Amino acid sequence: MTWWLVDRHRARAEKAAFAALQEEHDWLKGVRFKYLEDLQLCVDVEVTHGGEKFPLAVRYPATFPDTPPMVVPYGEQRLSAHQYGAGGELCLQWRPDNWDSSVTGAMMVESAHALIEGERPIDDAPATVPSAHKPSLGAELRFESWRLMVPQGAWSSLDGKLPELMVEISLLETARQMNRVTHLRTIGAEGNEFWKSHQPAPANAANRTGYLLRTEQDMSHLALYPGGVVEDLAKSVPELAATLVKPDWTFLILVEANGRKTAFDILRNKDGMPLLIPYRIIEEGELVRRSASNREAIGKSRVAIVGCGSIGSKVAASLARAGLRKFVLVDDDIFLTGNLVRNELDARAIGWHKAEALRDRIEHMVSDADVVTRRVALGSQDAAATMESTLEVIGECDLIVEATANATSFNLSAGAAKRHRKPMVWAEIFGGGVGGIVARARPDVDPVPLAARNEIVSWCEDRGVPWDGGEGDSYDLDRNCGPPFIADDADVSVIAAHTARFVIDILQGGETAFPYSAYAIGMAKEWIFAAPFDTWPIAFRPADPWDPQVEDAAGEDIFPFFAEMFNEEHP
Repeated sequence: MTWWLVDRHRARAEKAAFAALQEEHDWLKGVRFKYLEDLQLCVDVEVTHGGEKFPLAVRYPATFPDTPPMVVPYGEQRLSAHQYGAGGELCLQWRPDNWDSSVTGAMMVESAHALIEGERPIDDAPATVPSAHKPSLGAELRFESWRLMVPQGAWSSLDGKLPELMVEISLLETARQMNRVTHLRTIGAEGNEFWKSHQPAPANAANRTGYLLRTEQDMSHLALYPGGVVEDLAKSVPELAATLVKPDWTFLILVEANGRKTAFDILRNKDGMPLLIPYRIIEEGELVRRSASNREAIGKSRVAIVGCGSIGSKVAASLARAGLRKFVLVDDDIFLTGNLVRNELDARAIGWHKAEALRDRIEHMVSDADVVTRRVALGSQDAAATMESTLEVIGECDLIVEATANATSFNLSAGAAKRHRKPMVWAEIFGGGVGGIVARARPDVDPVPLAARNEIVSWCEDRGVPWDGGEGDSYDLDRNCGPPFIADDADVSVIAAHTARFVIDILQGGETAFPYSAYAIGMAKEWIFAAPFDTWPIAFRPADPWDPQVEDAAGEDIFPFFAEMFNEEHP
């Protein structure tokens, strides 16, 4: 039930507080209590200052006094800089972040009057009321529906250039209903750009062109323009005169000597007159500040991911976000609708090969990705030449991730790792999502991958607890009672995250953060796991050298050997 019908004592106290405020101050001219259609309590007041009248509404939420009343101006007007958009509520002394239930609606009106008075001094001198809190970027942009994204380094590229400068720019634009987000991509004419964005390009974006005008003139008449028709735009910016007669829209960025930067879309109204729409400029920070990984070291490596299914796709995405740019993706499977429940890919990938769809996904996260795809399943009935070349490409990488849980694929990947002396990381999900294993094999530090995997199998057998996962799909496990335990995206994501962390640890170099090279991680109270997230480290025996044991043929004449092998005589 509505609060004021239940807590009638507080409702009467609220009314008395308004009566006392009106008796104390002559700037409060009218107070009228009413209820709206949904029984929301509302108080209409009129506040005066400097000869102006400001009609306000105090709306009590159903959760009052646990949450504050809202004070909003009547009409879609922007009354204050401390307001959530035109017609929105005022941001006052008491807000959800510092609310005290003893504060009354009358006290909120008194705070609103102080805000109006502070922003409108009697001597008409410019004044601002300092903000008591810093809103998030999302809150600031809630009412800014036209936005320009500017990557780091764009403005600094103008250093050393002429103080009066007009250059071409290119942009990409995405739209959603009436909202627009435009991305600055290059500065400088095509073929002679002196700055290019290294941010990934948004999908399904429209190409735009425009101009950046750097000037020492005061462009306040445009920079402060709220938007609309500008009949004398060609006179204000003579440099644009030639472009304004073209039918295409033009985008304009103004960079003034005082550092102020503004952006406009220049459209045309029905009469063909220039119509300015201002954009909110959002300067993006450096991506590396959000990552704890050594992105420079990781970015120099190439990683082969064998298997682009649920684990492999998630590992690839994590590595791309950590700074990896060079990939070899190996998988011959097609992405189907059923794969949506556990894969990094989405509905846009349905019907495409997983390797190629994952390549597109990576390229949408990083702009300079170098991705090689092979639509091959290791050990499948492909041509021997295709299999051989794929294994060679895998072996040339700096690290191999095996994510198929297929024995044949594992053996072939392990052979490539051993032959080329490359570290290998692999992961498997136990049947039914009970848990999984992540493991690594590093040359001369750990046993070769095949031996390491055999040690893991022996370790599992030595636990003394029978494994009742049975045969069949590794994602399904029939338990004694209840429905099948199905591994969902959360289970797979945990194992994939640990796998990616193993890879990052190796690529960064230096002392490893992991004292063991294999871990069994539980997702349920099953088998050896006492509880979810119960983790068992698996120790490997000391590693033998990874160098193949070959007969020393140094100094031996090769021709008799050929004759022995091929029954041929050689001179």
